[in-house]
Amino acid sequence: MVRSSNRKSLILLAIALLVGSADASLRLVALSHSPLRGAKTISFQATVKSDPVVGSPKVIGSHLRQASTTFLATLDQGLIDGKPYALHLPVRISSTRQVHFLPGSKIRGEGTIFATSERRVAALISARKTLIEFSPTDPINSIAGRIRSAFRRSAIAIGGQSGALIPGLVIGDTSLESAKFVTDMRRAGLTHLTAVSGENFAIIAAFLLWLLQFLIRGLRIRLVITAIILVAFIFLVRPSPSVLRASVMTAVLLVGKARGERSSPLPALGLAIGFLILADPFQAIDPGFALSVSATAGILLLGPTLTQYFLRYTTKKKFVELLVIPIAATIFCTPLIMAISGQFSLVALPANFLVAEVVGPVTVIGFIAALISPLSLSLAHILMLVCKPFSAWVVLVAHYMGALPVLLVPKSFIGAAIALTALMLIAAKKWRTIATLLAVAIAVHLLMASGWPGENWVIVNCDVGQGDGAVINLGNNSGIVIDVGPDSAAMDRCLNQLHIHEIPLLILTHYHADHVNGLAGAMSGRHIGSVWVTNNPAPVMEFAQTMQLLAKIPHVIVQQGQSLQFQSPRGTVKILVLWPRAEIEKLPSLPGDGSGINNSSIALLISIGAINFYTSGDTEPPAQEEIVNSGLLHRVDVMKVSHHGSAYQYPPLYDALHPRIALISVGAGNSYGHPSPSTITDLENRGIKVFRTDLDGAIAIDQDLRMRTQKRKWWDISWG
Repeated sequence: MVRSSNRKSLILLAIALLVGSADASLRLVALSHSPLRGAKTISFQATVKSDPVVGSPKVIGSHLRQASTTFLATLDQGLIDGKPYALHLPVRISSTRQVHFLPGSKIRGEGTIFATSERRVAALISARKTLIEFSPTDPINSIAGRIRSAFRRSAIAIGGQSGALIPGLVIGDTSLESAKFVTDMRRAGLTHLTAVSGENFAIIAAFLLWLLQFLIRGLRIRLVITAIILVAFIFLVRPSPSVLRASVMTAVLLVGKARGERSSPLPALGLAIGFLILADPFQAIDPGFALSVSATAGILLLGPTLTQYFLRYTTKKKFVELLVIPIAATIFCTPLIMAISGQFSLVALPANFLVAEVVGPVTVIGFIAALISPLSLSLAHILMLVCKPFSAWVVLVAHYMGALPVLLVPKSFIGAAIALTALMLIAAKKWRTIATLLAVAIAVHLLMASGWPGENWVIVNCDVGQGDGAVINLGNNSGIVIDVGPDSAAMDRCLNQLHIHEIPLLILTHYHADHVNGLAGAMSGRHIGSVWVTNNPAPVMEFAQTMQLLAKIPHVIVQQGQSLQFQSPRGTVKILVLWPRAEIEKLPSLPGDGSGINNSSIALLISIGAINFYTSGDTEPPAQEEIVNSGLLHRVDVMKVSHHGSAYQYPPLYDALHPRIALISVGAGNSYGHPSPSTITDLENRGIKVFRTDLDGAIAIDQDLRMRTQKRKWWDISWG
């Protein structure tokens, strides 16, 4: 009997693999062999499938790319490279103009076709002109759109992040949330609250079943009515793959709970997984799908065991249920979280427990407010005010919990293996082994932490990706910062690791995005005394954004010959401006993204005690030659190579400076090919030791010119 059962299981597994593989293969073949493959332009008609989402501005090379609006659509017909086609292909459409189409709307437009790594679509279409809606959506989506819009207006009227959070908790609309708040939620392990999940459906279903019991006696009728309302809720929050996934997983949980011991949860969960993957095979490689399945499996499989365990110590069943759900889901999701994100929040469990009691009231009251908002904004506003104290509590927990360090592990299956090993040891109660491994990990971490940047560090070149960011140590947790890179999080992380809380002087060499876009990260929680800036206010968008952030901070346009001094434990810090001159120079232009802007970069000669340091932003050979001819140069110990080590260098500058160490701030795998092999060769032929952030990570130099690098290895675990 056992062999027969095993044989049947293997046959079923083989059939499932064949069906799933065939389904996925057919989809992939259809997408990869579409007329869009290799095509350049298209005039199209399409049906909108998702709400347009406005992205954040992105740093592309040296420039800040304007925020674009993207949405999913199905092509109905198109003129592809001049040839007409009748189509039924999923695509993603991007537009630099904001659009407000509802799902189900018919649109037309023209665009450029790009290949995309997004598996579920055939291509990315970048709209060249204004997209035109020629047929509105159906009544159901239209009503849902009006409800969402009115609900968003009510949240805006409430104000603050507590108001912005309510649409996220109720219908997954996070458009009003700030980037800082989103980061806090992620670090506190609360991001799942603002994504429509099985928890939203379960809360609303439980509320409806509770309310209907006073009106309708029959359980089946109550279940049918609840199901109908939940289907309407799907349209309200949009039937995206994640929402459908949440609704199916919720159905599994509710049916399993309703049937009690008569229902086996694993077959039901397996049926749900199979149904969803057959409907959309690309969910099999979607991290959200894996996390949703893991969380549901944790609640179904581990939840009862944990409940029985905790009930040994307390009779408060409600308290135990609140405790068990986040613990069971977190335990099963932890290996995946560590593999996907490379980080694990040790405060996720207490944070989820602290907010567990308020999520229900916000979801239920907010759901009612959303439904009545198109009819009465005043009544909806009153209900939202009732929700505000609860959502404010979530904001408070996210703020304080998000400020605590998270465990950083390699973003790979190594992190998952570490988590699985830890969970298995805990399950096996190997407390001595756990204690030994924990002691070793703490010792290794402390040794590594003391190794970088070192107690006597003087200069640090931060690892900010394809950009620039450097720090001069002034002691007492203060430092001079030269450029802030393209990414706020990377710059903030570097300054936190250096324990820099005070920035007496911030120097922005020029306004290219890869040097200034991380300004908010440098300003986060730190006092900035004054700012030095260049005389060239370009590019326009990057300049305007920088000035907006610096509105309340004194900033000075500097020129050749200016100087300033600071005192530090390593000796007097002297700064001399080598470039630019008072007037914007009209120097010869080279190919690239802005010679005029690059050649207006601030170049500096800095002495820190006995160490001399040269840095010059992105200056190119014409400006470098002028600096050499200025007569202000002398020999230095450390040189930061201009423009990320590009080929545009003036070798006599190396001879004038005669440095022992060259630093190149550059991003791994950048599209520019930085640093140039010719530049590396020129430096090494002169006996100059080259360090680069793409290979060495963040680079620290101490007062004896000893180097320490922070390149993370596959085994590296740290706090951040």
